[in-house]
Amino acid sequence: MEAISAASIDAHLRYLSSDLLEGRAPGTRGSELAATYIATQFELAGLEPVSGSEYLRPVRLLARRSRARISFRARGGAALAPVAGEDCVVWTSAPVDTLRLTAEVVYVGYGIHAPEYDWDDFKGVDVSGKVLLLLGGGPAAYGSYPAELQGDYALEHHKFEEAARRGAAGAVLIHLAQPSGYQWGAVRGARGAEILSLGATETPPPALHGWLSEETARQVIGMASLDFTTLVELANSRQFRPIGTGVNLRATIVNRSREFADYNVAGLLRGGDPGRAGEVVLFAAHFDHLGIGPKVGLDSIYNGAYDNASGIALLITLAGAFARMERPPARSLLFLALTAAEPDLLGSAHYVSQPLVPLAQTVTAINLDRANLWGPTADLLLIGDEARLYKYVEEAAAAERLQLRSARGVGRGHRYRSDELSFLGAGVPAVRLGHGLDFIGRMPGWGEAVIGAYGAGHYRQPSDEYRPDFDYRGAVQQGRVAFRLGLQLANSGRRPR
Repeated sequence: MEAISAASIDAHLRYLSSDLLEGRAPGTRGSELAATYIATQFELAGLEPVSGSEYLRPVRLLARRSRARISFRARGGAALAPVAGEDCVVWTSAPVDTLRLTAEVVYVGYGIHAPEYDWDDFKGVDVSGKVLLLLGGGPAAYGSYPAELQGDYALEHHKFEEAARRGAAGAVLIHLAQPSGYQWGAVRGARGAEILSLGATETPPPALHGWLSEETARQVIGMASLDFTTLVELANSRQFRPIGTGVNLRATIVNRSREFADYNVAGLLRGGDPGRAGEVVLFAAHFDHLGIGPKVGLDSIYNGAYDNASGIALLITLAGAFARMERPPARSLLFLALTAAEPDLLGSAHYVSQPLVPLAQTVTAINLDRANLWGPTADLLLIGDEARLYKYVEEAAAAERLQLRSARGVGRGHRYRSDELSFLGAGVPAVRLGHGLDFIGRMPGWGEAVIGAYGAGHYRQPSDEYRPDFDYRGAVQQGRVAFRLGLQLANSGRRPR
């Protein structure tokens, strides 16, 4: 337990979020430096490679950089030409060098078809050949709707896939700062550079993908003589039907593609029970961020200190703590640093498709995405597979005198924003140990205000960078709970079902 210290977390975070690593974008020198550093720390701690002699595990990625020009024109002649990379981000995943497209824009609310929750934004309307204009997120943020409508159905990739299934020529999402919890700059930073993928998908995407800032979307809707606020309100009703706008979108997109290998980093602490050492408890955290992007003020390096150099610093610290035990736990422990999580969880998706340890032998995946940098709390947030793992985490949290809170029912899609989703989708019990919001010695609501300010001003921005006044006492709490949870699951005679 003494190895889980503020000094250890600070040392790793300080290096990983430094300008030297240039924001750790996949396929860059900074990412290679980060992966090499993590592998070295795993080896120093005494972890083994899972097989062979390599800690670095290649992940083949396809990167597309799209140069786009788009414009909107109404029937009455009004025109708008938003600046790509500023007012909008637009790209294509179609396997073409140049895409030219002209199509009518149809507003489809949230673009969700979820019959099991009695929700259908399409109502049988034929939208083939159209460009769908739809809101990001889902209606759960606005009322007592099923949380799943703010979860998987609210994800960008689900909306694009639904558009493709309906034969749409494109899908353009509208970013709303409320209730998403982050500003337009976060979308522009994540989608304004290269678009990464693992290769072809089962469902071909629509030809055109994109996001509009709220201000730009308001102008487009105004060109159709429609009221933006009214359209947002209509989308939150089960009675919503698609609305033709009479506005045409014209786009020219030029693609440049490259393939490269980045790396997941894996280290194993072999279990001490020969009968159970083939099973693993997996700890994961992603180490990538957005690299060098649009300049904000004088800074263009997106360091990602909180998101997620902090989680990687905690992962390395935990690896060192477990390796110091005189006797290893019964089951093995696998420590996995993931690439390309921003924003599509590609490193974890690659891992579950080609696991180093069979998924059937993976007892649990414990994800560390963002360690607390603001001080100790009285609570801890659990995100993910609460139904199967709540009692285990509750016991570990209670040992640290922390009240456990579940993310069930929490809006903004928190349960679907990090790498535990890949493991859950593959059938592995998985949780993310988020930090609490009830900060000791602070006024009620202070924690919510701090995280709100981060989302509004620093999420996916250059200002998410190292500060010497970080207070790691809360991160140490997270680490101690993670240690207790991992040890309990590694030694338990039973597995979560």
